[in-house]
Amino acid sequence: MLRYDFALREKGQPLYEFLYECLKEDIQRGRLKAHTKLPSKRELARDNGVSVKTVMNAYDQLLVEGYLVSREKSGYFVAGVEAVPKYHPERAEHPQIYVEDNWFADFTANNAVYEKFPFSMWRKVMRQVLTEYDLELVQRAHFLGVKELREAIADYLYRSRRMIVSPECIVIGASIEYLYGRLIQILPRDAVYGVENPGYKKIPRIYEEYSLNWEYLDMNDQGISIESLTKSQVSVVHVSPEHHYPLGTVMSVARRQELLNWAARETERYIIEDDYDGEFRYYSRPIAPLQVMDRNHRIIYMNTFSKTLAPAIRISYMILPEKLMIRYINRANFYSNTASSCEQYALAKFIREGYFERHLSRMKKYYRIQGERLIRNIKQSVLLPAVKVLGGECGTHLLVKVDTSMTDTEIKWAAKQQNLQISCLSEFCSEVKPDYQHVLVLNYSDLDEAAMKEAIRRLGNIFIDW
Repeated sequence: MLRYDFALREKGQPLYEFLYECLKEDIQRGRLKAHTKLPSKRELARDNGVSVKTVMNAYDQLLVEGYLVSREKSGYFVAGVEAVPKYHPERAEHPQIYVEDNWFADFTANNAVYEKFPFSMWRKVMRQVLTEYDLELVQRAHFLGVKELREAIADYLYRSRRMIVSPECIVIGASIEYLYGRLIQILPRDAVYGVENPGYKKIPRIYEEYSLNWEYLDMNDQGISIESLTKSQVSVVHVSPEHHYPLGTVMSVARRQELLNWAARETERYIIEDDYDGEFRYYSRPIAPLQVMDRNHRIIYMNTFSKTLAPAIRISYMILPEKLMIRYINRANFYSNTASSCEQYALAKFIREGYFERHLSRMKKYYRIQGERLIRNIKQSVLLPAVKVLGGECGTHLLVKVDTSMTDTEIKWAAKQQNLQISCLSEFCSEVKPDYQHVLVLNYSDLDEAAMKEAIRRLGNIFIDW
């Protein structure tokens, strides 16, 4: 029996994170020996008075990091991890607290390409802003964000996506995570949140951080499963209809209408539309967002400039239905805006003068070529047992199905020996289905041609001797 004192966890620390730390500590110190079978998720949950979901999240993280292995129909076992000797501070000399990973290729990174940032144009608008604005740059910005930027975003969305949006319904923030925190404050306290399964891993972590009730919802080839949604207790659902991560699914028109009909049946049902990389569609125009079809004002649209420009420009935004916007104004008007005023004015000018759309056009061409190059390298590899490659029409990642007897954990471990960091589709699932096994998720945005070719060669090497 494994029991841990949850009273010792730090204030605000999620339950699954505390359990994960306890189990990892026991494995590292040798208290849980290699090849030891761990209790089932239900047993550990019962013995520690926590939910099965809490145990599942802790086990999943330990699986990803290689501390555990999962054996079909047998359960979870401690991996062959060498015990870490007890730390003696009096013997340590200048301990290094943090070491940056230095991968030859990191296929998990969904980075912007920093070398492609339009420095000359950005410097130009920054100089203009510093010349044209004085007190506005040092005064407290409007809590919704600089008016000029909200107007510029509304104009851009109409031109590029045919979205009719009032600038008064746009909220600017320094990050999507920050905006989520504000959004949660105006949604019903008893709301149950729905998360795509498989889906973007950061979303359930945000819900865990705020101690919210949430459920996984299945995906199919048309998008989020309406059957899974209607059977759930969910009242607020997070979706990415334009380009799902990691599946790459585009939600069908029929499924979009079903989703909107679901939301319209109850007064406090809402849909959070995450349009993170919807601009990067290469062989057709960007698909109109779900928000365009919304007639009942249930869509909360969220987007960021961290992918289209650079992560250092900490500007994201959400568009609220009027009903929620009134709540936001009444409850959140005392918050300071977290995005830099100077950068907000600069971005407004950058958009208004056409620099943003020209930059976006260049990046779409660059990412399209990158995707084509990666697909070509995969197909030309004689070592990589790829049987199917999906993606390349939108976004900056591919799914590669491989024919192997290796488990996904073993694939990740072997890739690390080649100095490669990769993800597998099974990591994004609450329960691993056969179709989601042996599928690599390869983000390719910031790999140059030579590095990409060598990375695929190394990736092929891991399957040679297995």
